[in-house]
Amino acid sequence: MRVVFAGNQDRGLACLRAVVEAGHDVVTVVAHPEASARGGVAEEGDARGIPVLRPEDANAADVVDALGAVSPNVLILAGYGQILRAPLLELCPRGAVNLHGGRLPQYRGSSPMNWALINGEREIALSAILLDAGVDTGDVIGERSFAVGDDDTIADVQARANELFPELLVDVLRQIEEGTAKRRVQDEAEAAYWPLRFPDDGLIAWDQLTAQQIHNRVRALAPPYPGAFTLWRGRRVTLLRSKLESGRVMGEPGRVYAAGRNGLLVCASDRCLRVTEAVLDDGSDFTAVVSRYDELATVRKLLLQVP
Repeated sequence: MRVVFAGNQDRGLACLRAVVEAGHDVVTVVAHPEASARGGVAEEGDARGIPVLRPEDANAADVVDALGAVSPNVLILAGYGQILRAPLLELCPRGAVNLHGGRLPQYRGSSPMNWALINGEREIALSAILLDAGVDTGDVIGERSFAVGDDDTIADVQARANELFPELLVDVLRQIEEGTAKRRVQDEAEAAYWPLRFPDDGLIAWDQLTAQQIHNRVRALAPPYPGAFTLWRGRRVTLLRSKLESGRVMGEPGRVYAAGRNGLLVCASDRCLRVTEAVLDDGSDFTAVVSRYDELATVRKLLLQVP
């Protein structure tokens, strides 16, 4: 099939290569305007001799005209950030396929894999949908699922997803080409939208969250994201890795009960959590300077500081 491919970063690059290697004719690559600095789809297109567009607005009339001129059968979105509207969505007779990193309709919206980890999901589903005028509301035409381990971080989950997305996409394209694709209409009664997250949303107040909830946030916001963070003596502490204790060690929320080479034992609202890697705002190792019985951010501690 003749394909217009819109993508970005690792997901886009892996999927673009898979589509080309599956024998489809990619007639145009659409990349983010800043893609030369952030991702590889533009460079991959250039290397393969595929025309590349980097529009500020993919819905602009001149972009739609340029894509229509190459007579594509299907439009693919793989990690592409712009929201596409008619008439661009109506350009291809076989439709527009979007790859979404969450189960639908339960995980519509932004950052679905981060939210899934925050919510403690034991399995993550990747979805392929036919785009319509809504946000992640189109019919599902393909899905892949994988298990999530207790200590898997967002980087682990994204790496696994980037292995499965190309397989999912190539399979969906084969079904579309053969006319065998099955469409599942999303059940609106089960739909939920999850919003974009901001760096300050990662603040940990130790008396407001359980040990499991804090652990989930640490791994969901780990690099390449800004990280969950707490406060110590007025300084920001980024929490990079944590581990749940096998036994129930209790204490006052926010207090450090052990500090050593095994990390920090800090109590949450229900029990203690092991922080195994954390850095101060200057990048130095927090576990090397904090002491036993030091206190980290809690609502109680912050209120005691108010005159």
